[in-house]
Amino acid sequence: MISKERIALMTDLSLFEKREEKRYLRISKYYRSDYIGISLLKNFFTVTIAYVLILLLISICEMDHVMYKLSEIKFRPLTLRMVVGYILLLAAYSVITYIISSVRYKEAKKGVETYEEDLKKLERLYKKESGQARHKRPGGNRS
Repeated sequence: MISKERIALMTDLSLFEKREEKRYLRISKYYRSDYIGISLLKNFFTVTIAYVLILLLISICEMDHVMYKLSEIKFRPLTLRMVVGYILLLAAYSVITYIISSVRYKEAKKGVETYEEDLKKLERLYKKESGQARHKRPGGNRS
């Protein structure tokens, strides 16, 4: 006999696997600290590359002004401002990345816990149905 509850549960599980497998199931394989650490490491490289590209773009766009004032530029204060700007930018984006990674990890864990509960429920339904099928067998329980 086909159970509508079991079919509905199997459909929900299959849809979850299709939709969320890449996101939730992949994230849930990590420890929280590892997942956030990887995200922060990616953030470090991304911010560093972006900052260097932005500095290059600004220097190219302002090349006339830079060449004109080259003899008057004081490199220590300029270097200090560039380093402080980089550190502030990195800190801001690291905080944002930490928050986003934490929220994503919580959502993934919650989604996977629901998925696992549904799998256990499906297993109980199978056991229940197989137990009922044995009791209804004509001629007793001969195995």
